[in-house]
Amino acid sequence: EEGVPCHVDALSFPVFGLTWYGTPSSGATSNKKNAGVSAIAYCGGGGSSKTGVFNKIMMRVTVDNVASSDDDDNASNEGGGGGSTTRSIEISTGEALCFGIHAFRPHDDALGMVRLLACVGDEVLVYGIPLFEEDDIGGGGDANDNSGQDGKKGDSNNSNNGGGAILLGKINVGKGYGVNVATYTPIHKQGRLLHSVAIGCENGIVVLYHLEENATTVQFHKVAECHGHTKAICAVNFHPRGMQVLSSAKDGTARVFCTESGVELGVMTCEVHDPNGPPPTKIDANAAAGKTKDPRMMKRPPQILVRGCAYGDLEGKTIYTIASGKRGAAYLTKWRTLVPLNSAPPNTAGGGGGPASATSPTTANMSFRQEHRVQCSPVPISATALSSDGTLLALGSVEGSVLLYNLEKQSVMKQFEGHDLPVTCLAARPIPNVLMLPGELEGGVNFDAVSASADNRLGKWTLQKKSRIKPVSSRGGGSSRQMSALELYLWSIFRIPLLILLGLLIVALHDVYDICGEEVGLNALLMDMNAAGHCIYREVLWAESNRPGVQFVPE
Repeated sequence: EEGVPCHVDALSFPVFGLTWYGTPSSGATSNKKNAGVSAIAYCGGGGSSKTGVFNKIMMRVTVDNVASSDDDDNASNEGGGGGSTTRSIEISTGEALCFGIHAFRPHDDALGMVRLLACVGDEVLVYGIPLFEEDDIGGGGDANDNSGQDGKKGDSNNSNNGGGAILLGKINVGKGYGVNVATYTPIHKQGRLLHSVAIGCENGIVVLYHLEENATTVQFHKVAECHGHTKAICAVNFHPRGMQVLSSAKDGTARVFCTESGVELGVMTCEVHDPNGPPPTKIDANAAAGKTKDPRMMKRPPQILVRGCAYGDLEGKTIYTIASGKRGAAYLTKWRTLVPLNSAPPNTAGGGGGPASATSPTTANMSFRQEHRVQCSPVPISATALSSDGTLLALGSVEGSVLLYNLEKQSVMKQFEGHDLPVTCLAARPIPNVLMLPGELEGGVNFDAVSASADNRLGKWTLQKKSRIKPVSSRGGGSSRQMSALELYLWSIFRIPLLILLGLLIVALHDVYDICGEEVGLNALLMDMNAAGHCIYREVLWAESNRPGVQFVPE
């Protein structure tokens, strides 16, 4: 859209997974640990083929420049005293497609790396991406020695600036599981910091792991498998305190599981009809099967796809789900969690955390109350993402539109048309909009969401109407400004009369010079204002009635 600082980048392959990690920019700093980070990664490719179809992961990392405390002047001249540096990393996934990725950085990070979870086939791989090029270990060439599938060596990591990704570890979730999505959260338990990972699979199972880092390797320790969904998982999210994991699937439900035992705590059954209208007619699948044996003629209930789910507050009492069918409108539902006060905590395996309270939401059977359900899109939604402050919801439709939805006002704030095919993945802004990510101060735009699609496009969207940086004219460094529509309209109307007046003025000045210059002289014309005014009025502009030639007798 003209005038809006959004832009769409052309890519070399279709994209199926997207993630965005960021910490606020600290400006000029001499400590690498305090440097702000913005990392956008996307994955995809052309499918499985031994001939190679560019199946890969691309990541762009922007970090604050770090100035040397001993030589700030030299660092500033080299770009280290302010601003930011961006570099690109490419990771090949060989013959297998990567469908889901998630970037994070632990609080106790000792490696100075952004971690990247990659869902490739039945495996989950963990990569480490050094924040600074000089911190690369092995230059990225040895990162993928074991990253290929079936024990084959993967392609080397390449970076436009020489940096690479380091394969820290991987795990095979299970044969035929088909890993779709992954997420991470830190959990504080008994004075320890646990790194928990939830994996959503194509077979409807959510698998929980704890990560253990040793030097430059990561080991997976399986915690539990969460059973309940009957179809593929679309999204997984941890409770803000890490004691639950929320998942949504193509079976029309969102479910909450305990992160210690994998026990299902509650189910939310989503609906996709207008809450103010009549309920849809129920279809009895068994009765339809008795009338005909042809599956094409059987009437089945419409499939409901719950594309997204997220916790809406820091206490985990509010849950949002976005559901739609294969056609028709999409609906946003706000749920309120209810935990019975008299429910007894069941025995949970793998806990070790002491006796749980009877009202603990990690063990009690939970119920959910639907606060409201509103239509958020007239067409089905294919991708969702919630902002870090829980106020803005990014929605991608099957028609290629990207909608920024305000959860407080329950309305679409802006809709962008940037894709020709359905939006496959979305990532919302990782920090509040009042804070800046590295590179945004120089760019003048704070983006609210990033989208991608199978049309080989990556879009960046913002609610800003214009950039904070004024465009600079190429002529002498002055500012360039375009005329508004009103100014163009007024100029088109008055430019001809103004030109006529200018011509008359030129003629009048010529007569003043010829007539009054001879009568009173040029010096008097310039010095004596009374004589000059009298000459101009009587001889040039106006003629008296008794002047010869003014009055005459008509024939």
